[in-house]
Amino acid sequence: MLSEVRALLGEPRFNWSDPAPWIGLERELRIEFPSDFREIVDAYGPISVNGQLCLKHPAGHLLHSLGVMVRRDLELWREEDMAEFLSLLPSGREGPPREGRAPSRERCQPNARR
Repeated sequence: MLSEVRALLGEPRFNWSDPAPWIGLERELRIEFPSDFREIVDAYGPISVNGQLCLKHPAGHLLHSLGVMVRRDLELWREEDMAEFLSLLPSGREGPPREGRAPSRERCQPNARR
């Protein structure tokens, strides 16, 4: 997968090798990120691809941290005024936020590509 992304974006410049931020965030959230996603984000770091796809890294010292974004979005969903809107869909997933209260969709600007 990384070779296909490299063909599209060029050589990576971030090249993160410490798994600790991923391990910590996965434990905190009780999830596991796909290994190919981790590989790409470790290689390229926080990056915006064509202004449409924004990838963030979990390293806490970064301006655009995946963990910060996820925690902020979870906090929004936990707000009391959102409780009435969080009806479960047949698939078991929670519904989208009501208009004007969407989770963060901020654009990451570091290492912007193409």
